[in-house]
Amino acid sequence: MQLQLQGLALVALTAGTAASQSIRQVFNFSSYVDIENSHLRPNGHLLLSTFDNGRLYTIDPSADNPQAELVSAMPGATALCGITSIGDDKYAVVGGIRGNYSYTNETIYTVDYSGGARNATIAIAAHVSNATMLNGMDSLPEKPHVILLADSRQGAIYRVDTDSGVSTIVIQDEALAAPSNATLPIGVNGLKIRESFVYYTNSARNTFGRVPITVDGDQAGDVEVVAQLNGGTAGYDWDDFVFDEAGVAYAAQPTNAIAEIKSNGQHSIFVGGGNNTLIQGPTSITIARDGKTAYVTTHGDGTNLSGQVLVMQL
Repeated sequence: MQLQLQGLALVALTAGTAASQSIRQVFNFSSYVDIENSHLRPNGHLLLSTFDNGRLYTIDPSADNPQAELVSAMPGATALCGITSIGDDKYAVVGGIRGNYSYTNETIYTVDYSGGARNATIAIAAHVSNATMLNGMDSLPEKPHVILLADSRQGAIYRVDTDSGVSTIVIQDEALAAPSNATLPIGVNGLKIRESFVYYTNSARNTFGRVPITVDGDQAGDVEVVAQLNGGTAGYDWDDFVFDEAGVAYAAQPTNAIAEIKSNGQHSIFVGGGNNTLIQGPTSITIARDGKTAYVTTHGDGTNLSGQVLVMQL
């Protein structure tokens, strides 16, 4: 299955005191598809998880006329969320049956292109029966077959061994949960492992934080809030994010911006915001191997634009 490019768009924006940045659309689904997350393969292609009946797509964003190709519709899932690498061109993706801020049949699937395969081999690695809303994920650097996953409703981080299928909660803290009176009941959302910390966004609390972990992913210290959105950014929250080589985080900031978060907690809008209409509901960011090109996915606005793939320079 292939879906054609809807057209190109280009906009140059200035946010606060930041230098003018440009962002360009390279792909837009022709029918409504909500892109949730993305991951870069060694060949430069992107994997796109969606809320489109459990479908995983791939796209070559550098092609002259990018097209989204269906990798697989995951069995037993209506929506897919986080993706991470667990080996040489092998990935884990989480999905389940989407409800009202909750999921059933939370399942970890593996997507295996290893050995230069043209078509991926799909398998079920684990069922996480006690989870409520698994979201962002990353693999342990020294044990890539073991992944950490955010549970946005439980305020918890699960560890799942994709070889054995064993899962357990390794971190659970109020700082990872949504407040009981939250309008948006999504706590820990995006998740990345860097050095000896697992970093996270909490969408309901508008925080970016980290927790020290062992090589096995166990908690090794207290939760630390690194950055907090303030009243000047009302209406925004942080979703998925990525680190550049210098340790600067770039976070999807719905409804129409990408935020830059430095290690000292300083943050600003890197691109978008204000009356920008090109970035429609950013959901994830992936940095290419050159370290300068970044791809942004969106869920679209549900009317004029469906899920997008955008490109910008860092």
